[in-house]
Amino acid sequence: MVSFFKALRYWHWLLLLGLAAIAMLATEVLVNHEQQLIRSQQLRHEVASAGQLKALLESELNIPLYLTVGLASYVKASDGKVDKAELDILLPGLVQQAKHIRNIGVAPGNRLQYIYPLAGNERALNLYYPDLPDQWPVVAETIRSGQARLVGPVRLVQGGQAFIYRLPLFIPDDNYWGILSTVVNIETIWSLLAASAAEQNVMIALRARDPGQAEYGNAFFGEPDLFYDDSLLLNLAIRGANWQMAIRATDVVTNRTSWLRAGLYLATFCLLTLLAWLFYSRQQLRATAAELSHSETYLRAVTDNVLDAIIVTSEAGIIEDANLSCYRLFDYPPGSLRGLHWSMLLATTQSIEAVYSATSAPDQQFEGSGLRQDSSQFDLSLSRSWLQPGQQQRQLLLIRDITEQKRTEKLKNEFVATVSHELRTPLTAINGALGLAIGGALGELNRPAQKMLTMAHNSCGQLNQLINDLLDTERLASGKMRFDIRTVELIPLLQQSITQIAAMQHKQQLVIRCDPDKPYRVLADKVRLSQVCLNLLANAVKFSPADSVVEISLTEQNQQIQVSIIDQGSGVSSEFLPQLFQRFAQADSQDSRRHGGTGLGLAISKALIEQMAGQIGYQRQPEGSCFYFELPAADAEAG
Repeated sequence: MVSFFKALRYWHWLLLLGLAAIAMLATEVLVNHEQQLIRSQQLRHEVASAGQLKALLESELNIPLYLTVGLASYVKASDGKVDKAELDILLPGLVQQAKHIRNIGVAPGNRLQYIYPLAGNERALNLYYPDLPDQWPVVAETIRSGQARLVGPVRLVQGGQAFIYRLPLFIPDDNYWGILSTVVNIETIWSLLAASAAEQNVMIALRARDPGQAEYGNAFFGEPDLFYDDSLLLNLAIRGANWQMAIRATDVVTNRTSWLRAGLYLATFCLLTLLAWLFYSRQQLRATAAELSHSETYLRAVTDNVLDAIIVTSEAGIIEDANLSCYRLFDYPPGSLRGLHWSMLLATTQSIEAVYSATSAPDQQFEGSGLRQDSSQFDLSLSRSWLQPGQQQRQLLLIRDITEQKRTEKLKNEFVATVSHELRTPLTAINGALGLAIGGALGELNRPAQKMLTMAHNSCGQLNQLINDLLDTERLASGKMRFDIRTVELIPLLQQSITQIAAMQHKQQLVIRCDPDKPYRVLADKVRLSQVCLNLLANAVKFSPADSVVEISLTEQNQQIQVSIIDQGSGVSSEFLPQLFQRFAQADSQDSRRHGGTGLGLAISKALIEQMAGQIGYQRQPEGSCFYFELPAADAEAG
C-alpha cells in the first residue's frame, strides 16, 4: 500500500487537482450565468416600471412649478405692481390647472400678503418669512442664489406638511422684489405614487440633495435601505430640485442558484475528500510539522531581538508568554512571569480599568510608571491589541521604556522657559529705553535717527511677542496655564480686538456680521479668547490685499457659537494644510516669509480653544481663507 501511494503522489495528484479546479470553475460559471439571468429579468421589470413612475412624478410636480413661473412673468410684466383684483382672476385659474396645488402665495418684501385659496390657510396670511426660524434659512439661501427651489417636506404654519416651490423675483434684475410660493400637497402625490408603485409590483424611495452639497440627504419617501443595496437609481428632472429615486422589484423570482451550487460543490467535495484520503500522507504531516517548528523559531528570534517588551496574556490578563526584552526591561529571570497578572509590572496609582480605557484602541497609548523586580521605577508607554489565534482571544501588550524621551522633553521645556525668562528682563529694558528715545525724552531726533530707533523698537516688540509665544507654548505643554472660565460677550470683545488691530495701520475693512437680536455669549477665559481673536485677525489683515474686506461672522447652532474670520487673501495651499496648526509651522513661500511670524500663533490658538472645551479649524474658500472656532454657548450651559 505504501509503494502504491509513492507511485501515485505525483502526476495522479496533479491530474486530480486539475480536474477538481475545472469542476469548481465550471460550477461558478453555471451559477454566475443563472444569477445573471435572474437579475436581468428583474432589471427589465425595474427599468420599465422606473420609466413610468419617473414620468408620472415629474409631470405631477412640474405642472404646478411651471404655473408658478407663469405667475412670475405676470408680476415682472406689471413691474412688481400687483393688483389684487387681477390676482383674484388669475390665481383661481392657475390653481384649477394643477390638481395637487394647495395654495399659491405672493410675498412682496418677504411678507405673505396674498394667498389663494384663503380658506384653510388664514394663519399663513401676512406671515413674515424672517420670523419663521425653521423656514427662513432656506428662504434666505433661495433669495441669495436667485434661483427657484423646491423644498420639503415642510411643516406648515396653518397645519400639515407639504412641498413648497419658492421663486425669488428681482425687478429689475438686480433689485429684490419678493418671493412667489406654491404649496403642493404631499398626501395626494404620495398616494398616487404609492398606488402606481404597487400596481407595478415595485418598491420605491426618494431623497434630495441640497444645492452645493456633494451627498444626498436622508430619504423622505419609501424605504431608505433601497439606496444602499443593488436597487436601480434614477435622477429626476424636477425644476428647482435635485431628487433621486431608487426602485426595486418586489416579485419573487425562483432562485435555483443555491441548489445548483450545493449539488455541484457536493460532487467537488467528494472528489477532494477522496484526494485527501489518497495523497495526504505521513510525509505531508512531517513537512507541516517541520515548517511550523521553523516558523515558531523564527518568530521567537524576531520578538526576542525587539527592544520593546512584548507580552501575550489571556483575556483575564494572566501572562502566557513574553519576549526576552520584557525580562531584561523589568529585571526578571526568563520565564518567571508566566502565570502572573501583567498589572504587577505597573507602578501607576490608576486602576487597571483606567489603563484599559486609555488603551481601548490599538493606536492609543497609556503613559505611566513601570515597576522592576528590585522595586525601582521607570517611565513607560503601553499599547494593547487583541489576537484571536483560535476560539479564545489573547491580549497583546507592547511596552516601551520612555525614560530617556521624558528626560529630553523636560530638558527642552526647561531650556525654553529659562531662555525666555532670561531674555524678557533685558529686552523689556531695551524696549522701554527705545520707547523713551522715540517719544522725545532724550531730545528731538533727526529723521534718520528716528527711523533707525523706530525699526529697533519694532524689532524689540517682535522679540517680546516671540518670547510670550514661547512661554505660552511651554505653559500649555506643562499644564501650568490657568483658565478663568466665565460668561463672555463676544461682540464687545471682537470690537475691542478690532480697535487693537487698528494699531497695525492696515487698509482692510473689518466688518462684524451677526444677528443683532442675539447676545452671543460663550463660556471662556476672556483674556485667552481675546488672544485667539487677535491672532486670527492679525493673520487675516497681514495676508489680505489692501482695501479688501475681512468679515467676522457669528452663528449659533446646536448650543455652540461659531466665530468665522473670512479674508480675501491667497488662501492656504493643500500641501501645507496638515501642518497648519503645528508649532513653528510656516508655509514655505515668499509671501509668508515677507510677512514674518514665528509659526506659533495658530498652534497656541488651537491649544487655548481646546482647553476652553471648543474646537478650531480651517475651511477652503473660493477666494481667500476662513478660520473659525466654536465655543459652548453660555445660555445653553446655564439652561
